[in-house]
Amino acid sequence: MQNEENLSSLNQAEAFALLFERGAARLKEHDQELTDRYIRNMTIFSQVMPHIFESFQNYQPQKRHIYMEKSGELNLYREDVGVPLFSTEPKAQAAKKIARALTVPNKTLLNLERTENHPSRHVHYSNKILDQVALQSKGLKPQEGWPEFAGSAILFGIEFGYQLELLLAEREIKHLYLYECDLDFFYYSLFAIEWQSILETYNRDGRTIHFFLGVSPEEFTEKYLHQLEENGYFMAPETFLHIGYGSPENDLAIEHFKKQYARQVMGWGFFDDALIGIAQGLKSLPKTKVAHFQGRDALPKWVSNIPVFILGNGPSLDQGIELVKEVRDQVLLICCGSTINTLKKLGVTPDIHVDIERLKQTVDKFQFLDSDYLDKIWALSVNVMHPGLFDCFKRSGMAMKPGEAITSLMLNQARQHGDTKEYVQLNYCNPVVANLALSYVHLFGFNNVYYLGVDNGFKDKGSHHSVHSGYYKDGKESGFQTFQEAKLVEREGNFGGTIYATGIMDTSRVQLESLTRQLNKRRNFASFNLSDGAKIEGVAPLRIEDVLIMDPKIDHAKVIDILENVFFTEPLESLLDQSANELISVDDFRKISQALQQGWDETITTREQVCDLLWSHHRQIYFLKGSVHRHIFDLLIGSFTYSAFLIVQFLFKFEDEAETVARAHYLFTPWCEFLEEMPSMLQQASEYVDQGNDHLITFYNG
Repeated sequence: MQNEENLSSLNQAEAFALLFERGAARLKEHDQELTDRYIRNMTIFSQVMPHIFESFQNYQPQKRHIYMEKSGELNLYREDVGVPLFSTEPKAQAAKKIARALTVPNKTLLNLERTENHPSRHVHYSNKILDQVALQSKGLKPQEGWPEFAGSAILFGIEFGYQLELLLAEREIKHLYLYECDLDFFYYSLFAIEWQSILETYNRDGRTIHFFLGVSPEEFTEKYLHQLEENGYFMAPETFLHIGYGSPENDLAIEHFKKQYARQVMGWGFFDDALIGIAQGLKSLPKTKVAHFQGRDALPKWVSNIPVFILGNGPSLDQGIELVKEVRDQVLLICCGSTINTLKKLGVTPDIHVDIERLKQTVDKFQFLDSDYLDKIWALSVNVMHPGLFDCFKRSGMAMKPGEAITSLMLNQARQHGDTKEYVQLNYCNPVVANLALSYVHLFGFNNVYYLGVDNGFKDKGSHHSVHSGYYKDGKESGFQTFQEAKLVEREGNFGGTIYATGIMDTSRVQLESLTRQLNKRRNFASFNLSDGAKIEGVAPLRIEDVLIMDPKIDHAKVIDILENVFFTEPLESLLDQSANELISVDDFRKISQALQQGWDETITTREQVCDLLWSHHRQIYFLKGSVHRHIFDLLIGSFTYSAFLIVQFLFKFEDEAETVARAHYLFTPWCEFLEEMPSMLQQASEYVDQGNDHLITFYNG
């Protein structure tokens, strides 16, 4: 039997050797033709994308077994898997793949639903658009295949470009993202297909093409998100996906893309929220200090080696609270949000409390705590926080939250008044308090971090927080919040098994992982997850009974003094004397809002024209990002993204293009109504401090 297998393998090897010999001979015969194509392609790349031209000008491929099939198409023997990259007819094989993809497309998905009983005008107008979606959808046949025009598409694997060439011959795509981990494959595409027509198509206004060549699967998503911000997040949930070929790298890229998808479709913000941030930021400034960065050398090195516990209010907090008490003298405790009430009940006083949610409800929980307890704690937040937080603590500080209009206004004022301080914007501080805690850990330069109660999910819908938290009373839910009807996703547990998470919990985990990737580049950084919740990639799982902290006792008050003196400064004086109305430039905002209502007339009859119009509006807003009106970008971009997405989703939902486009105009009208109302809201910006409600006071067992 063994001899027969050896003989079969030998025969296959001999057959392929003969095939390759003939294929190599054909390659030689067509050398001039292939060389001419390579020169044409490199010439167009040198003109349109010189960075790609430079990367491949002297490129030497590692995979050398290239040959030509009888059809005249190039093929490659892959030593890594022991088979050719294509069949004996590469283009015919590619045509079958594309035909299948066009019939049964693979694409991203997001469903936005109505929000009832919400006071914001953003939600009011979003609901009006959703009402029109329901009304205008009647009688339309759903789109099943890949439409003639697509707003956005990602190809995982370019290979020699055969599938790409065929896809673009069949379909129009506005924004095209091309991922190819294997540089050899792309190099051979320069001999295999004509890139000129592709690049010329995407070198005209309104079309974009983005190459992600030789980047790791993790890098791809980060770089893609950067490009997506420029092209508009409103296209992300309607993106067609095509897998060119299977490989470990492509599989990882797709897996990572799926896991990071929440970053594309959540946290867009909206107009009312930005207004609240401006009003509350200006009212908070006189009450606190502002974070700035003076360089790592300003901090004594021994401080960075102090163990830091980030304490969340998840079920796992109960399992580890005795450990917290045992090591209390040796560690710095950072308490997240509602965890502060739980810790008070358990007899633990944290060193630092962090909060990020801008609603007054966040502040209401402090009513259950006495001032003697709060006076011992340093409160840290961001510049959109409700001003009531800074009234509750003797000592506090705020950093700037990226993407907020108040941040743009503060930084613009600083520049105008010659203030050269490097004010801190805390990236990755969203969406929940654990993210803010890790952002401050990053700022302060701490190298030893332990998570406890940061579960990012739960095993049982009835056990979603610490039993000692305000979410429970006498062992039952207090009525403050329940997850019984919540839509949940399944995620891998830190110690195995399955964890169930809400969308915001899952997004928090994704954001923790993103910042952890940066922190892990520090030579001495280490983090440990003690929580029996969701796994956080990059953070080492560690059982509570295996924790061993041998560090000496620390002088907590001294550490807090050092951190405050190094990283915080007095607020900008120029901002303390100005109202929101003076800072915002309402007249300039009105001109922009009026411009965004223009363009959709009787000449708009195709999906492409609608996408082009929305993209042009996105560009008008996006270009404000680099101007003195950056705050107007921050005010508009969130609500625009939601509205534009709902329109785009409707556009591609139905088969009849002309009728769908005609009806889509009814979705554009409520967005224009919102734009018309916005300037009058801006004129009252100072009044947009959140007034809250009695929900927490009534139901929270603080």
